[in-house]
Amino acid sequence: MSKQYIMKNGTAVEVSEEVYEILKKSDRRIKYVEHDLKETRYIINQEKATVKEIPAREDSLDRLTALGFDFADNSTDLWESVIDKIMLEQALEKLSDEERYLITQLFYFERTERELANELGQTQQNINKAKQKILCKLYEILKKHKFF
Repeated sequence: MSKQYIMKNGTAVEVSEEVYEILKKSDRRIKYVEHDLKETRYIINQEKATVKEIPAREDSLDRLTALGFDFADNSTDLWESVIDKIMLEQALEKLSDEERYLITQLFYFERTERELANELGQTQQNINKAKQKILCKLYEILKKHKFF
């Protein structure tokens, strides 16, 4: 078994092979996140004289803004977001237990209509119709309180 070393504060420190492998994988993961995801890559096929661009999976706000993309400033919307959440919670309280269960399962727990249909012994179409009816009811409740 060969000795493995890492640099710590300018000094070589001997570590076990297990620790060395973990640190090596960790360093590669950091490089992947900090560099590889942010770099556009190109595959050049010399035989066909083609170049395929693989775009970066992460982009900077500065670069996207320079390209003309416009982004809303969400930093001032915190208070509005809190108010929206309170209003929605109050509107949900006005629903029946069955209606509230259906909406929370679909939108908070991200269950599918088909899953709920199986659980409740109904068809997916019936769940969809009930969902639409409840959403209209919520809209009317919120509209009544001048939310919209």
